[in-house]
Amino acid sequence: MVRPDPRIHGDIPGVPVGLMFADREDLYNAGVHGHKEAGIFGTKYDNGAYSIVLNQGYEDDDDRGDTIIYTGEGKGKPKEGQAPKPGSKTQQGPQDMKSSGNAALERSVKSGLGVRVIRGPDGNIKYCPAQGYRYDGLYIVTRAWMEEGKAGFKMCRFELKRDDDLGQDPLPLHISGTGSSDKYWSPDGTEALARGKECRAVRAAMAATQTTGRTTQQSIQEITGHKKYVGHSFKRTGGA
Repeated sequence: MVRPDPRIHGDIPGVPVGLMFADREDLYNAGVHGHKEAGIFGTKYDNGAYSIVLNQGYEDDDDRGDTIIYTGEGKGKPKEGQAPKPGSKTQQGPQDMKSSGNAALERSVKSGLGVRVIRGPDGNIKYCPAQGYRYDGLYIVTRAWMEEGKAGFKMCRFELKRDDDLGQDPLPLHISGTGSSDKYWSPDGTEALARGKECRAVRAAMAATQTTGRTTQQSIQEITGHKKYVGHSFKRTGGA
């Protein structure tokens, strides 16, 4: 199968809003995101960013559904003579708009071109998938600025708003998060919102059961066993 070119300012043909992917490699192979690790794909020379992944990479991220306050890339460097702070995700110093990804998003403000947004499982539970990665449509970067983050360093900040002028499908999750009987929308229909770590696996299993014919228990075993999420993954087991 030929990998679609991810260097498109818009939807990737054949990838509708709500499509699920098992992991970052699946996203890459589908052409939805052009990096296997970095959260921002594109440069200022591309007229802005093509896509971003939102997966709680930075503590300053603020996902409000149709509006996202996104933190730029870069962990910074500790001051000279200062030992790095422990933790792989710990901010070490300030960011700047000169890095490739940050410059791309800043350029997107001027170009006004849509940016594909992919949500991972570790973000705001109101909007993120229970597991895997999900394509959530096109957003417009409306502004870029610098401000002090929670760690005390200057951080690159970007506001993205969902492009409603395109007539896109609604976000796959619309829930209040206030009770176990809350409902959310998904490509497979309306299902009950599961809560807590164990319920998140059940919630994912319910969706898998609808599309694959598996029993809930079989689907849970696949999910908790870190196997491919066959029901919604771009890459099928056996590799087509």
